[in-house]
Amino acid sequence: MPEAEIRKGRSLPGLLRRAAAIAPGRTAIRYGARAMSFAELDAAADGFAVALSGFPAGTVVGVTAALHPAFPIAYFGAVRAGHVCAVVDPFLTEDELDHVIGHAGVELLVATSGMADMLRRIRLEHHRLTDVVYLDQPGHPGAQTVANLARTHAGRPRRARLDPDAVACLRFSGSPPRLVPLTHRNLTVGAAQAARAYGFGPGSTVVNHLPAYEPVYLNATVKATATQVLCADPDPAGGVTQAGREAATHYCGQPVRLARLAADPRPTHKRTPTVRAVISSGSALAPAAAARLRERVGAPLVQWYGTAEAPMTHCDRLDRPTAGSVGRPVLGTDCLVVSLDGRHPAPGRPGEVRVRGPQVSAGAADADGWLRTGDLGYLDGDGVLFVVERPVGAIR
Repeated sequence: MPEAEIRKGRSLPGLLRRAAAIAPGRTAIRYGARAMSFAELDAAADGFAVALSGFPAGTVVGVTAALHPAFPIAYFGAVRAGHVCAVVDPFLTEDELDHVIGHAGVELLVATSGMADMLRRIRLEHHRLTDVVYLDQPGHPGAQTVANLARTHAGRPRRARLDPDAVACLRFSGSPPRLVPLTHRNLTVGAAQAARAYGFGPGSTVVNHLPAYEPVYLNATVKATATQVLCADPDPAGGVTQAGREAATHYCGQPVRLARLAADPRPTHKRTPTVRAVISSGSALAPAAAARLRERVGAPLVQWYGTAEAPMTHCDRLDRPTAGSVGRPVLGTDCLVVSLDGRHPAPGRPGEVRVRGPQVSAGAADADGWLRTGDLGYLDGDGVLFVVERPVGAIR
């Protein structure tokens, strides 16, 4: 993938439109016995966008990032309608959800049915929140679901002019959560960077075994026209078992689950010879745990790094990962480690991690484009990054 494409950027809904044009019949999302092709996902996003056409352009639509096939429909559909998608953590407490809805100015919330009781209490306090629809099933009598709205509003929405440098998505960082705006360019450039770093392609099958839907993986699979398989089994071995059934090429897991899987004594699954890499973000697994995981799964652990303000900046090599590291900067990205006195420490000496690239939220960077992540890390002699401390509330 040439660097020119990394820096170009397009609209976020354009990623899906392009995937549906070049691979309409290929499976985009599989969830249990259900499957949705790229053409079907694109049409459903159109229908959801049409359903939202009555809202003024730029309305903030909160979309709960539950691991459910309706999330991509709502995510792409909201932005295709000319709105801003605020990605909401499905595990927020009532106070945190209250803060997010109010702080982001959410007017329409796409929730899970399990959030209905909280919303009945919160909604009275937020006059801007006028509508709630549900990802999975109605949370109250007469409520609509994403799938039903998409089905009953078939057709293409009125084409909205989407400036690549306009805000497409809001993420939240820290505790209490603070708003991070990401533009179409941030997200589409990030999708190209991630797809390249992960080695996703048209023949890839990616098992997503995270507790919540991570847009970085969604955007990258759509960019690559790869198939994503959603696994909601809470058992750490469940995702690997499914990866074997699906002949998956990539398995995306959460550090806590992967650590439990590495330590699990049960002979619950066979090795998965088709899997090229186990991909993880967040806290690094200890080298010994990574080695046990490789022995169990039959594929190396590849760790990556990003923040809410820069969704992905580093990824280790699939063919030769460095244990305990998050790898080198992805294409088009620079990284520095800076000590408290403003100097660049020698390799192996820690300092604050700073990053710069087209995926970095402009509102979070300094005049020279550098983002101060607040994370502590060090570089080795080859420029490989090791993150040693992350603040409470870091999302990756």
